[in-house]
Amino acid sequence: MNQQQPYDLQIMITSGPEALGRAVLGFAFALSAATSGVNVTIILTLQGKIWAEKNIPAAGQSVNGFKPIGDYMDLLEDSGAVVRLCSSCVEDNCTLPDNGKNTTLAGSYVGLTEVAIRTTSGKTQTVVF
Repeated sequence: MNQQQPYDLQIMITSGPEALGRAVLGFAFALSAATSGVNVTIILTLQGKIWAEKNIPAAGQSVNGFKPIGDYMDLLEDSGAVVRLCSSCVEDNCTLPDNGKNTTLAGSYVGLTEVAIRTTSGKTQTVVF
């Protein structure tokens, strides 16, 4: 990795509790990258937006030896990774109470235009889980 200009990586987590293993793998992948010095942004969208909700029971479940998602959220914050919530999911069809006010990410939203621009800039890699 180039020490002067670290890579940027955005990880879109679209999977919710119905695909817990896939979601956990996304968070584990994000943490591995962040602790390796990569600038990581995790974007929670579609069913993945549920991970922003406080005290969701599935966030405490482990899968195949991986840590629970709740643990990854704390570790990602400590590693400097940024976790953001899709603004379209919150505004248009959010299942979270009070349009996302019951989240750990209140005020940390990203629009799909920003995601598209970052993805096509050639400076950011995108992985979807």
